[in-house]
Amino acid sequence: MRAKLAPVPVVAGESVSGDRYRAWGMQYQALYRKYRPQRFDEVVGQDHATTTLAREVVEDKVAHAYLFTGPRGTGKTTTARLLAKSLNCPNRGDDGEPCNACPSCEGITDGTSLDVIELDAASHNKVEDVREIRVNVGTVAAAAGARRVYILDEAHMLSRAAGNALLKTLEEPPEHVVFVLATTEPYKLLDTIRSRAQRFDFHPVASETLISYLGEISDRESFTYDHAALGAVTAHAGGSVRDAMSLLEQVAALGAGSVTTAGVEQALGLADRESYRKLLEAITAEDAPAGLTLISEISRQGADLRRFVADAIAYLRGVFLAQYAPNIEDVVDAPSETIDEWRAAASTISSREVLRAIDELSDALLRVREGREERLVVELAVLRLTKPEVVEDVDALSARVAKLERQLRAVERHTPAEPSKQAERAAEPEDLEPDRPFVTPAAETSAPAPETAAPPEPEQQPPAPQPAAAEPAAATVTLSEFERIWPAVVATIRTDVGPRRHALLREASPVEIDGDTVVFEVAAHMHFHLEQLKADTALAEAISAAAADELGTPLSIRYRAADTPEAPEAEPERAPDKEDLVVASSDAADPTNTVLDILGGEVVADSSSE
Repeated sequence: MRAKLAPVPVVAGESVSGDRYRAWGMQYQALYRKYRPQRFDEVVGQDHATTTLAREVVEDKVAHAYLFTGPRGTGKTTTARLLAKSLNCPNRGDDGEPCNACPSCEGITDGTSLDVIELDAASHNKVEDVREIRVNVGTVAAAAGARRVYILDEAHMLSRAAGNALLKTLEEPPEHVVFVLATTEPYKLLDTIRSRAQRFDFHPVASETLISYLGEISDRESFTYDHAALGAVTAHAGGSVRDAMSLLEQVAALGAGSVTTAGVEQALGLADRESYRKLLEAITAEDAPAGLTLISEISRQGADLRRFVADAIAYLRGVFLAQYAPNIEDVVDAPSETIDEWRAAASTISSREVLRAIDELSDALLRVREGREERLVVELAVLRLTKPEVVEDVDALSARVAKLERQLRAVERHTPAEPSKQAERAAEPEDLEPDRPFVTPAAETSAPAPETAAPPEPEQQPPAPQPAAAEPAAATVTLSEFERIWPAVVATIRTDVGPRRHALLREASPVEIDGDTVVFEVAAHMHFHLEQLKADTALAEAISAAAADELGTPLSIRYRAADTPEAPEAEPERAPDKEDLVVASSDAADPTNTVLDILGGEVVADSSSE
């Protein structure tokens, strides 16, 4: 259900122009007050709440307490007044809408009704204030059969003691009393209060809905505008209708009734949209002078650097989402023009650089909010983004590696590959035919002898030389050359093949070049590793491709088991047969004499035995 514009309230005999306001002594009324909704269907973007409340009024199922939560400017207090107006309107329609013509509706519109009591909890947050509310609740309504509505705005400002004092009255008020608590921070309310009220969450208004609403207001106010300008107003309103209307009014006053994007930027101290694209280009190209010049221009224009950094973070967030969310329209609430800008920028920068830029600018924004020199902090952040080599951290190193990879890919795309040695040999002329006997030109052109002449004896022709046997083609790559590039090949394919394959490959060593085939050997006892390597064709293709990139020559891969020379088996020693044993002779060497000879000692008698 689309919200309608609230008509300017009038009475009989008065025009819509401004007669009534002049009669009240009011020179001018702000747009958000002039177009405050006077019916449920005029509330913008909160159909879930207004439809439910209108139906409860029609069915006479109104709760004794309501809790309206949500951001500022989304219609909480306005909806509470509409609820009071609908409850007390004697000419209420079948759809629950008030007539806006009876004395009760006019009194609530003018703020003079005795049956609608609005209190600001920020200034009525003591126990004494709640005690006064409890006393007034017992009084009857001003008109017979009317309902008295208490609207407690900023209810989260109630002290704990005041909230506890209100509990009993909030739970069991008189039948003619309805409480409406409005707050932007419901989590600060006591759980016992939240549990006693029917809760409605008011959401930020969608961008397209708010742009359409602002366009209708601009038409009624005779403002000239374009869709991009209203989109800029909406983007900085944060889904708040009141903020959007206040900004629209300010920009229209600045432009003498013309609402433009430049006027929005001037009124809010914003940098133009091109600034964010230029910042992205400077980061991508690592152009520090361009980035610093951009900051200088923004400062010279009088733009707020703090807001520029915050908006740049929001812009980079959109670029990041455009890279990873194809359905970005369902993820973020932004005008279609802004989403198109994000998608165009997403194709020019890597996601790694986007994340690093968001982190760097977020840190800069925190330092700026701490009160440090704004321009210096922003310039240092831009310098770190455009010159990663000045920063010694992991993110900066990753950015530098990514830059080198991009440069290498660009060189590979624009530089033709070197022809291989085989291709060079194929391009050479083929070997000439074997030499034949030399024949003079005269002999070749001489006429044949007449048939009557006796044929001369044939000369003994020397045997034609036989063509040399074709030698095997020399290896295109030597083993030493392959061993030199082998560590680089392993490092290149390590990430692609995975840890399991890499572990298998570590057990193989290049040992021979057979033509255009590299032979790897695996230890003879590693049968499992050898079979796995032979069966893994993808690994062989990866090795071949990496080696071709290094050497410029295609190679194939073959595995074999290492040869292990077999040692001759030694015959086991056999015990001698019994017949082969000999008896020691009687004149065998005396062990004592042998010891004496070797050690040079002498035999001494033991005197203790005597």
